[in-house]
Amino acid sequence: MTQSQLFSEAQASAAGGGTGRPEDGATKVSCRADRVRRSSLWAAYGDALGWISELTDAAGLKRRTGDAPLSRPIPWKRRIGGRSGITASLPEGCYSDDTQLRLASGRAIRPDGFDVEAFAKVELPVWLGYALGAGKSTTAAALNLSKPRTPWFANTFKGWAKSGGNGAAMRIQPHVWAAPSLEPEGFLPDVVRNSICTHSHPTGLLGAVLQALSLAHTMATGSNPSPADLLAATEVAANLPDIMQGDTEAGSYWRTAFEAESGPFDEAWTKAVAECREAIRLAAPSPAGPNGSYTRITDRLSLREPDRRGSGMLTAVAAVGLTWYETRPEEALRMAANELGTDTDTIATMAGAILGVTADLDPPNEVLDADLLRSEAARLAKIAEGEHPESHRYPDLLRWSAPKARADALTCTKEKALHVRGLGPAEAMDEPIAPPSGDFKWQWIKLQTGQTLLIKRRSSLAVHAAEVAGGPSSPPSDQAVAEPERPPETASGPKPLDLQGAVNYVTMHKDDDEQIGKALRKVVHQGTPEEVAGFTAALVKLLQQPK
Repeated sequence: MTQSQLFSEAQASAAGGGTGRPEDGATKVSCRADRVRRSSLWAAYGDALGWISELTDAAGLKRRTGDAPLSRPIPWKRRIGGRSGITASLPEGCYSDDTQLRLASGRAIRPDGFDVEAFAKVELPVWLGYALGAGKSTTAAALNLSKPRTPWFANTFKGWAKSGGNGAAMRIQPHVWAAPSLEPEGFLPDVVRNSICTHSHPTGLLGAVLQALSLAHTMATGSNPSPADLLAATEVAANLPDIMQGDTEAGSYWRTAFEAESGPFDEAWTKAVAECREAIRLAAPSPAGPNGSYTRITDRLSLREPDRRGSGMLTAVAAVGLTWYETRPEEALRMAANELGTDTDTIATMAGAILGVTADLDPPNEVLDADLLRSEAARLAKIAEGEHPESHRYPDLLRWSAPKARADALTCTKEKALHVRGLGPAEAMDEPIAPPSGDFKWQWIKLQTGQTLLIKRRSSLAVHAAEVAGGPSSPPSDQAVAEPERPPETASGPKPLDLQGAVNYVTMHKDDDEQIGKALRKVVHQGTPEEVAGFTAALVKLLQQPK
């Protein structure tokens, strides 16, 4: 039986315990909400625990833990901001970029779907200012998305087609949590859209797809994927190019850009899938003799080698493989965190998301912002059940421009109230922390929505008009919006095209052929080939929508 068939048969019990017994609607909602909540909490717990041991050896771990064994999240210290940064005291349960970006992904999921534009153009650029433990590819991608001319589906930063790390795989769980249908077609398109904002190499993309399919399997069946189930998921993943065909931006324009850089996508994808099958074969317990241990997986997959440690595909296999040797989440995540030399926090967070689905209890220790994680999990579960809960309200992308530098995300209003651009009002938790040298500081703040950030800031904050962000979403106004004036050309040449502004403009004037024609002409004359392609794709999608 293929995983796709398995998903079909499991639909009746997807929100319940996987038994197929009939249940009333209230019980279904409760079970779905419980599973999403515990998946979210255990994922964050694994991140908080594994981050303590990330990228260090036994001696380094002893310094971080005070020579105590690593068995639970504890307060510890870590260098933040590189050479010009600070040594920050991190509170118990503090999580890394894995959970930060998972929250960002979830925040961009609304009752009407995943707002990839808000994720790419608001969440990722602003995240640079408060990132903890950021990966190179995600950082480079977020920096490039800060530019007005960069569309999410053609984020061609240096090395973009070689970004095969696990920075996408670690954050895509909310798409499964919020999916009304656990059929692959119900969540994989958004997993792909999210992933290719930062990771385009098939190894990185496959890791995200495999993690999503593994999590969906557990959500649908109430059991962790076996080696055979993981192989079945790989066969579903093998058909991803067909699934992508229905998405103009990802299946056409992103793919065209990828193939211009790296050759035929189908060939690269087929190769990655074959490598995945071999990795599963190596990781699977031997049918004869001792079953071995999780260490056997990390050894056979060579997960301590620098060029393999952060592989999206290998990390996804290892996270599921961990569940073959230990099904108790607390014990399993402890094992992952103490497997020094591997990507401890990401494997633990991905395994935690899977193991948490069937866990009987929440984690034994609260992670940072646990209340926010619970409320966001409840919101996503409601979306999965067809409800319309209040969601984050992003600034108007027609007028949005990303912070020019990482330290510019934190601003203040005229009344001196703190405000994080794109994320909303915040309160200071302590005084700014200054490094021994340098012009920037770091400060612990808490968003009005409940998220704690250690954010980079300037000594003197810019006064910025408070954006409408952080509150409940509301339907778009029917009132026409005037086309914004384009800034005049300067001695250095014309200002960059505001591609998102152009898309928003035609959205407001989709029934006015004259205005659409003017917008198209402007983009053709002022845009790059990628921008013209992107605008055309968005326009076609818009005009095909039923009135």
